[in-house]
Amino acid sequence: MTQVEIQQAVESIWTLFRETDRRLDQRVAETDQRLDQRIAETDRRLDRRFEATEREIAALSAQTRAVENLFTSQWGRLLEALVEPGVVELFQAWGIAVNRSLERPRVRRGGEELEIDLLLVNGDALVVVEVKSTLRVKDVRKFLEDLKKFPEFFPEYRGYRLFGAVAALGIDESADRYAYRQGLFVLTLGREGLVTLRNDSGFRPKDFAADDSVGGSG
Repeated sequence: MTQVEIQQAVESIWTLFRETDRRLDQRVAETDQRLDQRIAETDRRLDRRFEATEREIAALSAQTRAVENLFTSQWGRLLEALVEPGVVELFQAWGIAVNRSLERPRVRRGGEELEIDLLLVNGDALVVVEVKSTLRVKDVRKFLEDLKKFPEFFPEYRGYRLFGAVAALGIDESADRYAYRQGLFVLTLGREGLVTLRNDSGFRPKDFAADDSVGGSG
């Protein structure tokens, strides 16, 4: 083979290599393009699925909240219905001769609202009763704030002695002892559905309407 023929053969080989590389690059580019398209399509499908899942979760959360609110509302009303018949007699034994009860009185003033679960009344005294399925310390604190606002929202009862009571099926975080120390009556339901008063004979109820009232101890 002459030198010219050798050079021609080498050139042919390089031409073949360059063509192979070009075709390989083209196929790689086409494969990358198809892969990018599939990834994009997969991302779009995942986005649609995520959006659908988020909508389903939001709908389920809304339904769950609605059920919880319904349960809480109905359960609270059931407790109030159980508390009301026996509670008047208990307070009469403490010299607070309430003879009339009002369920869920609600007043709006200046854009704010105050709702009472149960209000017991006589000629010169009131007992505001907060009813909870489970009583916690934070519930007691919130109730004490409501008692401070009570005269502002119910001015027709100014001049009355004002006492507070919490009623619950369950007690968490020693909330009963905390309520006791704040001068609140603590009521629970016994096994037979009878209302019982957990305050002992050493308890001194606080008159929240009196500036010089003395809170309970214990």
